[in-house]
Amino acid sequence: MLVRTRNYRAASPPSRDGFTLVELLVVIAIIGVLVGLLLPAVQAAREAARRMSCSNNMKQLGLAMHNYHDTFQVFPYGYSEGGFATRKRDCWVQRILPFIEQGNMQERYETQNPVWIMDTDATIKDFEIPGMVCPSDGTTPLGGSGGRRSGGDGFQGNYILATGDGIMFHHQQLRGLFYYQSANKFASIVDGTSNTLMGAESIRGGNETGGWGGAGAYWGGARWGGYGFTALEGPNTTVPDRVYQCKSTSYRNLPCESLTGADETQVFARSHHPGGVEAFLADGSVRFITDTINLVAYRAMSTINQGEVVNE
Repeated sequence: MLVRTRNYRAASPPSRDGFTLVELLVVIAIIGVLVGLLLPAVQAAREAARRMSCSNNMKQLGLAMHNYHDTFQVFPYGYSEGGFATRKRDCWVQRILPFIEQGNMQERYETQNPVWIMDTDATIKDFEIPGMVCPSDGTTPLGGSGGRRSGGDGFQGNYILATGDGIMFHHQQLRGLFYYQSANKFASIVDGTSNTLMGAESIRGGNETGGWGGAGAYWGGARWGGYGFTALEGPNTTVPDRVYQCKSTSYRNLPCESLTGADETQVFARSHHPGGVEAFLADGSVRFITDTINLVAYRAMSTINQGEVVNE
């Protein structure tokens, strides 16, 4: 008798595709490490691009100064207020507007006749001039010119000019290229244009309005430090700026002391670039000046006719 038998196979469990919890945690950890490694590189690349943009801004400012000199055979003054019937405390920024493609703005400004420049119409003074802001300074402040007047606080930029190596006394001839009613020429730069600072950058000081002076306060605060800087201390020094009235005394990388009227103004070159500041020289070249520059050499670069030898 023939008997049929069946082959029974054990049922195999259904297959499951996916990660275990441990595998998932390992993948997340690896991704976290990769992001941690890449993020500083991305930030460094962005800062490099911002610094290059800042350098280009300064290149254009140097060119504007040269074109102004070609036209008038003299550099613009740092600032002025004496002898003016109107628009007192006008500074170098208002003078070079046509040379930075802002001729229409200057024409509108010249039709204004307030006694003080800070009372210029807000549609003019609040206009953010292209190329006058460093991209690394992420703040968007107004002011530094005494608060809201004529409906505006006044545009504040990053770029300021070299006054020399001492206190920025209001109505004295200083040892740098720009100061109160300065009228220097290329011929005045006895130390050589490639060795002489023309301008640099600083930090604008947050979003607070009000205050008098402070770097980049072009619309009224020029006398109190808004137009320039001194090389009395090195770039990004911990020594406080000293202006008539600080907008803030605790803003990041910008220590400040209020003078309340004393004639001992000092504003220093500062930036958010790691390790130094961008600056432009009288020959139009742009240079990154490190925080560790020899102070004697830095001071020598800020004067125009003292006969120092620059040896960094």
